[in-house]
Amino acid sequence: MKKVLMVLGLSMLIMVLVIPSVYAAIGKGECYEVPQSPAAGVERAGVKFTKGVAYIQTHGGHVALVDLVTGKVARIPHGKDSDALTLSKDGKTLYVFSLDGYAKEIDLETGKQTDWIKLGKKHCGSNIAPDGTVWVSDMADGHVYVYDPKTHKLLDSFPVSKSICGITFSKDGKKAYISDMPGGFISIVDVKTKKVIGKIEGVGNFIHRARLNPQGTEIWQSEGNELKGGKPYGVGYAEAGGAPGGVVVVDAKTGKVKDFIITGGNPHDVDFTPDGRFALAAVRQVPEQDDSGIVVIDTKTKRVVKVYSACKKCHGALGVVIPEEKDGGRPFLCGIDIDWNRKGFPKKAIDLEQ
Repeated sequence: MKKVLMVLGLSMLIMVLVIPSVYAAIGKGECYEVPQSPAAGVERAGVKFTKGVAYIQTHGGHVALVDLVTGKVARIPHGKDSDALTLSKDGKTLYVFSLDGYAKEIDLETGKQTDWIKLGKKHCGSNIAPDGTVWVSDMADGHVYVYDPKTHKLLDSFPVSKSICGITFSKDGKKAYISDMPGGFISIVDVKTKKVIGKIEGVGNFIHRARLNPQGTEIWQSEGNELKGGKPYGVGYAEAGGAPGGVVVVDAKTGKVKDFIITGGNPHDVDFTPDGRFALAAVRQVPEQDDSGIVVIDTKTKRVVKVYSACKKCHGALGVVIPEEKDGGRPFLCGIDIDWNRKGFPKKAIDLEQ
């Protein structure tokens, strides 16, 4: 009996001493904490962000903001249905690009906005190029339009493929990876010559924006799955049994698809914590047609660990009804960019939960 009690006592002591050290090692990042879990080996508590504000483009003529610490939402009206947006490196300016081919800058400190200027036809994605210009994709003509923030004008344009959306750059800045939405492939473009030098085939069915992870080793490609072969296929599009969307993980070196992470709904963009530990996907119709939100994925375990509401709590609180003829009466989000240095909303944003 004494032997049994001694063994039990030692076991409990090991649990007390060892398990906390395991969870202490789970980690803390520049902008997050992973709380200790009551279940051994399972991070059931998910992740707690300590700072960060997500800017999300919408079809409602405004940018939606989500405080990643509190989950509160806000908005910045700009006046046009849009898909693309990009945050400046210093976090002070937001570049927005509309579905009818226009560009605008929003000063997040003062709230001042420039006039809309014409670029292309129907913009889908955008990203800051190594030279500081903003490359903007066009899903109507397959061109990239190069916007110059210094002159606030169109600098250049060049063809890539048929209907492009996501733009992300290699870590050395020499290559751009540009997603063809209906084609389901990624074009590799030489940044210097602006010529297509390669192609990654078979990435998805109906793909949107993509992002290279901070390590520069993987392309995380949003896969909305809305259409397959031109026919309704995904959640909210197929009459029954719609396929859930997710994120396709592509090896940047080999061009091979490594994984597919199901998020549900229709993902349209992905961003990362600065260390790459977590990916945050902007997803329409999650959970399954009820809302648009941010789905947080642990990049190590490939598990969904948190979901934020980005649209429903705003529209529900304000009683704003979306007309049925516009996206089927559903609030649709698009591109996402996160300022990991910000705590709280910019002063000029409209806080919807005060």
